Amino acid sequence: MRGALFLAALVGLCWGSREERPAFTRTEDGKIHALIPDIPGAVNVVLTLKDDEPEFGGKTVVTSAATQGKADGYWRTTTADVTDKDGDVDYVIEYQFPSGEHQRSGVFFLGTKQDTALAPNSPRYLHRRATTVFYDDFSSDHVDTHKWRVEVSADGVGGHKFQMYTPEARNVYIKNGMLFLRPTLTVDRFGNDFLAHGTLDARAVWGTCTNNDCVRHGWNEIHPIMSGMVRSNGHIKYGKVEVVAKLPKGDWLWPAIWLMPVKPFAYGGWPRSGEIDIMEAACNEHLTYQDGSSAGVDVTHATIHYGPNREGHKRHGNIYRIPGTTFGNDFHTYWMDWTESHIKLGVDDHTTVMLNTPSNGFWHEGGFTGTNIWAHGGHNAPFDQPFYLILNVAVGGEFFWDGYVNHPYPKPWHSDDNNQMMEFWNARNKWLPTWHGEDVAMRIRSVKMQQY
Repeated sequence: MRGALFLAALVGLCWGSREERPAFTRTEDGKIHALIPDIPGAVNVVLTLKDDEPEFGGKTVVTSAATQGKADGYWRTTTADVTDKDGDVDYVIEYQFPSGEHQRSGVFFLGTKQDTALAPNSPRYLHRRATTVFYDDFSSDHVDTHKWRVEVSADGVGGHKFQMYTPEARNVYIKNGMLFLRPTLTVDRFGNDFLAHGTLDARAVWGTCTNNDCVRHGWNEIHPIMSGMVRSNGHIKYGKVEVVAKLPKGDWLWPAIWLMPVKPFAYGGWPRSGEIDIMEAACNEHLTYQDGSSAGVDVTHATIHYGPNREGHKRHGNIYRIPGTTFGNDFHTYWMDWTESHIKLGVDDHTTVMLNTPSNGFWHEGGFTGTNIWAHGGHNAPFDQPFYLILNVAVGGEFFWDGYVNHPYPKPWHSDDNNQMMEFWNARNKWLPTWHGEDVAMRIRSVKMQQY
């Protein structure tokens, strides 16, 4: 539309190049969700959407909505759909102050109801049409069990971790429009003697157990930490995933955003059916590799796993460092772009992993020997199956290899020891002072999954 050309120029004046712009999504029900950056001092915000100016032969359609309140530096609102013929929609954001009003204007681009466009001008948002199949901005006051399955287990779900997963409100909760996954101490829930002499029966305590490991007894069986894990009930086979999150800060915390196949034994047990890790991090603030380079919360890892067995499987991955700050200080978008021809993983506008489907398939590319376990699958097997999303905060475990150097004290357990959890717990006077309130939680502001 011609009017959009004027506002497109205006947006360059109203939104400085260094300022964050609003983000818009339109879901399948036709509603438009807006996430609007705050301006200090604003007491309310009104968003108006407009399309097809009558002076150029179009029909004027206007929808306005006051925001639902401010949380963590953003205003949120949901408006009705607008008729869109040209692929772009004008917006006016009216910031209301005690002393008056201030407006900012611009244009965002939307096609059909199945398309989504976001304000950041990153190529990952623009190259392909997609249908939103899963979206949660955590605007309710509780975890939506139609969207998420909360993990309940007496085990850490693999990886020799030191936490169990619970549905308790102290570990999995929504606050200020965000999902919190927060580790806490088991003794704070069950008492000081429980780790040594107690019995944990997850079904008896919480009424369910989503894992086969549901009962633990005493020292070195009962995990000293309780934490949160959620799994999406929605899934995709090829598409986009975008998770806006702030990472925890604290020694030996291990948050993850990752995907696993809906059919876990489509090609056999792990890692035969694949795993996609969009983000993992070690959240110590003073952790380094042996060469002195940082390995802590200013670093994220992205990895794609596949292979016939644990010992010989392939890890295609990379790390990304953020200069001058940490991933625990601000929110970032962790994303995946997955097609038959590639899997891309990244942070914000940075692509950290790019795995192209090999012309001869992943079996031959991996140099595996014996019978090709993916021969009956698609060209890109095992990544030709639906995957679901997992969000969790683990503690300890095999992610923290013995070659890491921690300051001011060394890693308090050894990966080959039989009593790793006891060693970790007995060193709590060293790591617990680095855990500060809700800073130990991974905070998730929104999750979106789209199907190509």
